[in-house]
Amino acid sequence: MNWFMTNYLPTVPGGSSPDVFFQVAEKGLLPELRPLLESSMNAATAVKNQNWIVDLIDWIIIHSYSEPNDHGVPMALVKNPFAKGKEKTVITETVHNPLPYAYLRELREILCPQPRGTFRDWEWAQRQSGQVRSDFGDWFPVEQSVIDEDDPDCVWRYKNDRYEIWSPVRSMALHVKLHLPLRTYQVRFLDSGEADTWRYEGGDWVLNNRHGFSLGREGNPWKRGIFCRIHDQNIGEIMTGLYVSTNKTADQNKESRERGYTIPWQNEDVLYWLERLRNWQEKYNPINGPTSCTDLIEKHFGSVKTAEQKKDMGSICFLFRDPTAPPGERDKPMGGYTLPNLWYRLLSTLEDRVAARGQTLSDGSRLRFVQPPDPKLNALPIKTDFPLHSLRVSLLTCYAMEGRVPIQVLSKLIAGHSRIIMTLHYTKPTPAMVSQVMDVASGRISATQDENLKIFLRDADMRQIHSKTAFIDGSAIEIALANRNAIGWEQRHIGLCLVGGNSARSDEMSNIGGCWNGGEVITRGNKGPVYGPVPHGLENCPRCRWFITDARYLPALVAHLNMLSYRASQVSSLAVEIEQERDDLLDEMYFAEQENRPFLLQAELQQAQRRYEKQIKEADEYAKDLVSCFQLISKIVSIEEGRDTGDSATKLVAVGSLEDIHQPISFIETSSELWQISQLCENAEIYADLTDELRATPAIEKRSRALNHLLMRGGYAPILMGMDDRLQLIAGNAMMRSMALTLSPNDRMEGFREVSSLLEAGEGLQLLPAAMEPLERLTKQPVAKLSELITTTSKQVREAIRDRSPAHL
Repeated sequence: MNWFMTNYLPTVPGGSSPDVFFQVAEKGLLPELRPLLESSMNAATAVKNQNWIVDLIDWIIIHSYSEPNDHGVPMALVKNPFAKGKEKTVITETVHNPLPYAYLRELREILCPQPRGTFRDWEWAQRQSGQVRSDFGDWFPVEQSVIDEDDPDCVWRYKNDRYEIWSPVRSMALHVKLHLPLRTYQVRFLDSGEADTWRYEGGDWVLNNRHGFSLGREGNPWKRGIFCRIHDQNIGEIMTGLYVSTNKTADQNKESRERGYTIPWQNEDVLYWLERLRNWQEKYNPINGPTSCTDLIEKHFGSVKTAEQKKDMGSICFLFRDPTAPPGERDKPMGGYTLPNLWYRLLSTLEDRVAARGQTLSDGSRLRFVQPPDPKLNALPIKTDFPLHSLRVSLLTCYAMEGRVPIQVLSKLIAGHSRIIMTLHYTKPTPAMVSQVMDVASGRISATQDENLKIFLRDADMRQIHSKTAFIDGSAIEIALANRNAIGWEQRHIGLCLVGGNSARSDEMSNIGGCWNGGEVITRGNKGPVYGPVPHGLENCPRCRWFITDARYLPALVAHLNMLSYRASQVSSLAVEIEQERDDLLDEMYFAEQENRPFLLQAELQQAQRRYEKQIKEADEYAKDLVSCFQLISKIVSIEEGRDTGDSATKLVAVGSLEDIHQPISFIETSSELWQISQLCENAEIYADLTDELRATPAIEKRSRALNHLLMRGGYAPILMGMDDRLQLIAGNAMMRSMALTLSPNDRMEGFREVSSLLEAGEGLQLLPAAMEPLERLTKQPVAKLSELITTTSKQVREAIRDRSPAHL
């Protein structure tokens, strides 16, 4: 309510008087509430505050501006000028453009100038707290005896007749988000590992004898901390990964020890600073044991949790506990609301540095990272062009683009969040252009367009080919193009196979190219290198050295990447499920050993281990496919961005620097499987190859099930149930397009998102007329109502009984 009194009412002339307020409202002269709220807070908080304000005004109306009617019921004399709001993204998550990697790296340097330094080096972060307009202070008072002048991580000062120590907790949370694709909630709830059986110290592992509240034993260790001790069976060594103790979607209905996921990535930079933070907390903000999540309240979670949900989360030694909180609260996690303004300041500093270097847009204007503060609002600025949550998307994009991440890590990251959909941003994406590029008339690729790449390869010199096309192995391309005979090149929906789609090995001539030698070098001998088969099966073109593509195939490559993302999500989810079965059997084996009784489930354990390793390998391969496909896409985008201004050929992506367009491609992170499936089904109607792949998955059936549920909730027969998968694909696409157009006429992607959200929430009956119209047009008959089917069936049963009765007399 403070915001309403401080920021909104002063914008209304005489607004401090309720009488004047309602008079101005009746004339329709009140400023819009929602835009003002969103200019000083995120969307979720804005909705919550808007609803509180509506409730407040309703209360005022009932108690001061109403009269009872003849039945004693209060009747309002004035109207509430505001209506309750609803957050737009309830089911899925927001679409964000990713920050270019160069800027991510610079943000890290501003915050942490010395990769292997101490907290004393974090001077920029220390200057952000204690200012006049500081939002949440990082300096907290201590006794002089607490200060250790020999500790380089102890940053202290004497101010206002008291000693204060600087807390690195808030800055470290931002530092972690700049390195790992984690949600703010996940960072805040990371476990320090102070109660774990094993303790991480300087890159080594020792038994935890530091704390009397440590749990577990060497044979059955307790491991909930961010420092994850992993025994690598392949090399027989101990490595250190990262354990994320919460996972928003996958943690539902799981007990505390089953929650979270492991990232098997030994990120030395992150581990170094996490260890320093843990040591700092132990010294300057110690705890007596894990904190029960039942002791936390709404401000700690960021949302309302039931008592049962809190109990299921167990107890946590919070690594990001807040030493600036009041006594008795310092073992609890910092609030998520403390980060946005620090993030704003960091981006603002970056914006100033970029401007000082003379780096501008093509028209000479300043590169903008943050929204300028509104002088009318008495609130700290937090609005940026790159919201804090977009860091997850930025990091995922950079990992794939740079190709730096070990592939096991990428498959685990995919398992850690839910789903990824890739989008391609066109120059001026008008409805006409999107229709031309994506729908291609009746959904088929133009035959003339397919031939353009062949003609270019036949006529261009190798230097032009290298600069205009994307491929894996330049030497292989030169060998395949030696005789420039286009007859031997086979068309694929995502490019060209320069060895005619040959998937059969030739024993007569070992130098014939094909899937069997399209992979990486196995050995190098006197007769030249020997190549292995294409990884992950025949005709896996994005990982084949005989494959070449260009900008004409960019939409198809994006569609193919989305299919790979879906397959990777499927396999990864199955791997996590089997991993839990295996871990349960391992627990049972441990208890059997402790109780000196035989373990009778050895065969089941071996089977679970075998199944788990198989799925992990499959997830690993899909992740490699995804990275390879993305590298082809990013190379094409770079080629398109670098084209001369005089090049009059159709450009598929925006022209200009990264500063002009941020990124022509981006990832949408979402928990909605239906949204992802809907995009795949749309693409499958365009590309026949994708249709075949999609029909081999449960995707079409899953979407049809959701649409059938919508029909049945509206009282209609589940007509899709009687169709084969090809008809389900066409009919389902028509229904989804019609509903998406109803909700978002100018943005089909947004329309699909909103429709998917409603269907997954069991809502959307208002869209039923829009869904029925194309369905009845395709089937050329009205959809039967369930009541009619039941009546007809009952009548037929009665007639059958009546007809049979005389025969039995």
